Amino acid sequence: MTTEARRCCFCLALLLASSCAHGSSGAERPDARAVARAPAALAPAPAFFEELASQARALAEQPATAPRTIELPGELRDIDYDAYRNIRFRPEKSLWRGEPGQFEVQFFHPGPGYREPVFISVLDGGQAHALPFSTELFSYQGFAAPPPATGLEFAGLRVHAALNQASYRDEVVAFHGASYFRALGKGNVYGASARGLALNLGEAQPEEFPVFTRFYLLRPGARDTSLWILALLESRAATGAYAFHVQPGATTWVDVSARLFVRDAHAALGLAPFSSMYLCGEEAPNCFGDFRPEIHDSDGLSLWAENGERLFRPLRNPKRTVTSSFRLDSPRGFGLLQRDREFDHYQDLEARYQDRPSLWVEPVAGFERGSVRLLEIAARSEFGDNIALAWMPETAPALPQAFDLRYRLHAGASVEGGASAGHVQSTRLARSERGLRFLVDFALAQSAEKPLPELVISGTGARVLEQHVENNPHAHGLRASFEVAPEPGARELELRAFLRAEHDTLTETWSYAWQLD
Repeated sequence: MTTEARRCCFCLALLLASSCAHGSSGAERPDARAVARAPAALAPAPAFFEELASQARALAEQPATAPRTIELPGELRDIDYDAYRNIRFRPEKSLWRGEPGQFEVQFFHPGPGYREPVFISVLDGGQAHALPFSTELFSYQGFAAPPPATGLEFAGLRVHAALNQASYRDEVVAFHGASYFRALGKGNVYGASARGLALNLGEAQPEEFPVFTRFYLLRPGARDTSLWILALLESRAATGAYAFHVQPGATTWVDVSARLFVRDAHAALGLAPFSSMYLCGEEAPNCFGDFRPEIHDSDGLSLWAENGERLFRPLRNPKRTVTSSFRLDSPRGFGLLQRDREFDHYQDLEARYQDRPSLWVEPVAGFERGSVRLLEIAARSEFGDNIALAWMPETAPALPQAFDLRYRLHAGASVEGGASAGHVQSTRLARSERGLRFLVDFALAQSAEKPLPELVISGTGARVLEQHVENNPHAHGLRASFEVAPEPGARELELRAFLRAEHDTLTETWSYAWQLD
């Protein structure tokens, strides 16, 4: 992922936000209806976490070394993605298969694109027992014979449990590549990814991708409904110890406890980061001549501020790469959502975009002063992530001070806590003779009474020409329609809108940035 294209920063007022770098500020608006929230109750990490943190600290005190890579034999070096996918883990070889308990673990084979060695151990009675790589754990469809195992190591792991039905153990979470991991709720298929740590996301210097190099699986008891996975993270700029507490369900929880040690004081830390894909949606259906109306893993960024205000920014596939920043001190939550769950809006029987999970971070500790950074990269293909997101602390931890981080990751079809009375359901736009017309549908918990609520619009780079609100029974809510014209010399329009009845805010704030030709 690169950020070589032109970068542009929008410091949007989330009420608590300061003014933009270029001097403009958001319009005042009343707080959205605040919902009381007690912090998530995260279980304490296993005792081995302290030993792993000591390893991470010791690594951070040493000079950084070049990342380890696996020297692939000729049989693997030049294979394509489809051939790599034909290397399958043998289910009967799954860790803990046939034992009492609810979890099994399978492992990923190394190959092109997955050359970082991952060392895996089982924690049993406080002792770590290494699991050696073996080609006997895999089937090699289309290969004349298994490749030589010398020098090969695992490339990751995936956890299986009864998620959708009691008689079958589905994939629940997978760790595969750098510090990426993907979690599923009931009925989901893989889409957006979480990451352990982002470094220099959206900065002028190249982004650095830390790697989970070691995993420790805590053997679960026969009646345990959750699983602990500990991991060591390594990179040039930072090291860290992580404890993941995986709790499968309709919404799967992954509780994350981390202790980071920073080597490079100039590195920009991105905490609780995500990656996703957005090619097109309601604003530009059937993009690039595709038969599918919409193509995306996620359709919007959602932010929940400390004061209770909610903001929703529809994702875009921009003309040029854009980096946006949203001030968000002590957030109640933030995430990348897939709100649109209608098959008719995607028409893809294989990709099942309507079943991609939403990802939501519920912070517990380590998110005091900072902002959420959103990176949107111009893309012409769905085969690669072009969306990235992370919470960026205002100041980096002092060296060599440890930095502790705790949060709960929610993965599922419905993940937002304390949702406002009305939320953004869709955003459509069209060019007009005078500028742009936006149609924003707000779904409401109950039907709107007459008189219809007021539409409050603010922003920079544009003036509002006309606006109105009308009932939309098909969206179970209201449609806000407004036309805007660019101000002379403006290159970007930055708009915000919400619905208000007298002094009560009825909806979250819709936020949108538009790049002019």
